[in-house]
Amino acid sequence: MKLSTILVVGSLTLASGGALTPLRVASVQEEMRWHGWVPGGQLVEINNVHGNVRAEASESDEIEVVALKRGTADPERVAIEVVEHKGGITVCAVYPNANPEHPFDCRPSHGGGFRLASTSESEAHIRWENGGGGDVLLNDLRVDFIVRLPRRLRFIGRTVDGEVSTHMLEQDVEAHTVRGDVRVDMSPSTGADVRAETAWGHVDSEFPLVIRGSKGRGIFAFGRFGRSHRVVRVKTAAGNIHLGRVTHSL
Repeated sequence: MKLSTILVVGSLTLASGGALTPLRVASVQEEMRWHGWVPGGQLVEINNVHGNVRAEASESDEIEVVALKRGTADPERVAIEVVEHKGGITVCAVYPNANPEHPFDCRPSHGGGFRLASTSESEAHIRWENGGGGDVLLNDLRVDFIVRLPRRLRFIGRTVDGEVSTHMLEQDVEAHTVRGDVRVDMSPSTGADVRAETAWGHVDSEFPLVIRGSKGRGIFAFGRFGRSHRVVRVKTAAGNIHLGRVTHSL
């Protein structure tokens, strides 16, 4: 299924002498949507660079992916690529290539976080643990993803600079970020098998987990509770992890 695009152009404002005046440079927003279906047990995977990733449960059997671009650069400077494959779908925010020897590859993975993620003011060098990624040129465009998926599917969300949050109680979840927080909702009755790791932040959990390490030196938290076989795997380098309790259906 193809992406649908909605372009919204709005002007920024600046306070000057107590009054709001429009700036001459426009702030561009472009919204892109994808709808589709994959068989139960398969994977919905989002790979972002600059921006947040939010996943929510859907009551329908259809997947919905919304990508909102914000910034003053031409929105075509960041493409949204959707790869449909036998294991599900992989969606990537694709910035321009910086190195012809390492072009960006929006490749389906089998899980895992970042093997390499380094950035400067102008470039990012990204490799995922199971392949994919590349060297890209950065600009001022930010992409925020909102994903809605049925209970029968699995989810992986990754971003380099931004927050990953999941608001689902039954799906298997992986959430990985380099510079940002990770927030995961869980139910005490449904439960989960949890593994959470942060290099420089802390772990806040409303569930009894075993916690090893200390803030600033690396923290690893793990545990299993409830009746389900749900798997939750979260990791951030320079961010905090929040594992929240939800007692009602989302």
